[in-house]
Amino acid sequence: MKLNAETAQLLYKVIADEVTMAIVVVGPDNIIHYANRMAHYLFEFSLDESTGFTAPPPVSVEKFFATAASEKRIKCLNAEVLEMQGLIQDVLIQKPDSNSFIATLGIRHVTIDGARHLLLMIQDVTFQKKLQREITEKQGAIQRAHQDLLHQNQQLKELDIAKDRFVAMTTHELRTPVSAILASADILKSNLYDDKTQHDEFVNIVFEQAQHLLDLVNDILDFSKIRANKMDYYIEEKDLSETVAHEFESMKQIAKNAKIELILTPPAKPMLCYFDEVRIKQVVTNLISNAIKYNVPNGQVRVEIKSTAEYCEVYIQDTGKGIAEADFGKIFSEFETLGKMGNHSKGTGLGLPISQRMVRRMGGEILLTSEIGKGSVFWFTVPRQRILDEVDYRSRSSSTDDIAS
Repeated sequence: MKLNAETAQLLYKVIADEVTMAIVVVGPDNIIHYANRMAHYLFEFSLDESTGFTAPPPVSVEKFFATAASEKRIKCLNAEVLEMQGLIQDVLIQKPDSNSFIATLGIRHVTIDGARHLLLMIQDVTFQKKLQREITEKQGAIQRAHQDLLHQNQQLKELDIAKDRFVAMTTHELRTPVSAILASADILKSNLYDDKTQHDEFVNIVFEQAQHLLDLVNDILDFSKIRANKMDYYIEEKDLSETVAHEFESMKQIAKNAKIELILTPPAKPMLCYFDEVRIKQVVTNLISNAIKYNVPNGQVRVEIKSTAEYCEVYIQDTGKGIAEADFGKIFSEFETLGKMGNHSKGTGLGLPISQRMVRRMGGEILLTSEIGKGSVFWFTVPRQRILDEVDYRSRSSSTDDIAS
């Protein structure tokens, strides 16, 4: 059945008002001449049941122009956009209440009664875009978490292998001094030495190997305590130069035996800062010991103390082979250390990782510069002010166990 003009017009009106997309007609004067039911809802026009929601208040389309988008891919509704035709994605449109929304915008240029009009079809996609962005972010987070799990799993596998190596190497390192001690003690017990000179040599062997054994055990215990966060610190304001000088003197004989010249440049005045004296002594000993051990024959180790407004700094410079910059991070990593214990000339090789953990716990840092063929400079910083929790600042009693406890 053919519809008459009045019925067809009513049908078109019903269709336009019932679609889920906002439809707006803009006249040549830029005034909105028609808005369907969805456009009234979207732009919050006053509803007028008598007109079937199709007569919006006289308002210029420029009222809905947006000025700034949060992302480059989003276009702002403006005169330039309205010159386009077709379907345009991600257009920012301003509402009368100053809120805005992202829309998919269809634009058609039509001629009515000889005048050019704009037919705008608007679909609010703000919620979809927000949902899509959240899904993308969650997918990215899940992907990152998955990669982290894979990395951690690989690290756990490598660490398990490294721990096996650690146990094997530690057993080997412990067996060497124990065997030397037992052999020397057996000779002394059985009186199998020729004279007092030989007797004293075996006594020295027992002492040196026992000291080496104690160093190994201390490293292992300290490493375990640091990993478990069970190492105690007693931080006080003291003269750092005095502590460094004391450890310097204790290392002189070791340097002499290794044919290394040990040089200390003392500061002109006391270097007062906050540190745990026992821990700092261990750090200084580790750094000087490494500078001697990895030096060249007849080389030098220079120790110098400086200060800035915030820190006192202890520098240990050697004339060794140097360290490649790519390996800087590795030498402070206990994971790398445990995995390559076979490369250490003597001991557990945990001195630097332990020292770094201790210095950081006291509010400082260990740093390094090096040049292949010329040597390395290790230095660590100690705070001159109280920058840690107040509970860390306390005195070590005479009955407090030492680092090997």
